[in-house]
Amino acid sequence: MYQDHIQALVVAWNTGNLSGLDAIIATNFSRVAPEVLNSNAKGVAELKKVIQDFRTAFPNTKITVQESFFVDDRSFVRWTFEGTNTGPGKFPTTRKSVTIEGSSLARFENGKMVEELVYFDAFDFLAQLGIVSLPKVAAAS
Repeated sequence: MYQDHIQALVVAWNTGNLSGLDAIIATNFSRVAPEVLNSNAKGVAELKKVIQDFRTAFPNTKITVQESFFVDDRSFVRWTFEGTNTGPGKFPTTRKSVTIEGSSLARFENGKMVEELVYFDAFDFLAQLGIVSLPKVAAAS
């Protein structure tokens, strides 16, 4: 049942077509993701804004579901994000491409998604953009 919800969410991220979100996202929806990307959301309107803003910064956003599991009112989705930062966003435009893997845990009530917990390596994301870097390790003597 909830596979369709996940698919609609992936379509929204990949295409920017947000029209299907009202049917699958609850009014009391909450999204929690790594804070550095400012992509947390309360409710469908904020989620749509997050997706629009992210797609402005990464217009070629592509999310691919690697695997998904559904048990009762919960889902676990392992995904890959690919995109190139060519538009304005929270950070300066870098024109660099990013590929990261992550996962999302979701909870559903009354046929709609009420919670999404998003996990990925935000440091790796920022490092691929060239916004942060690891210090160089001193050569062994």
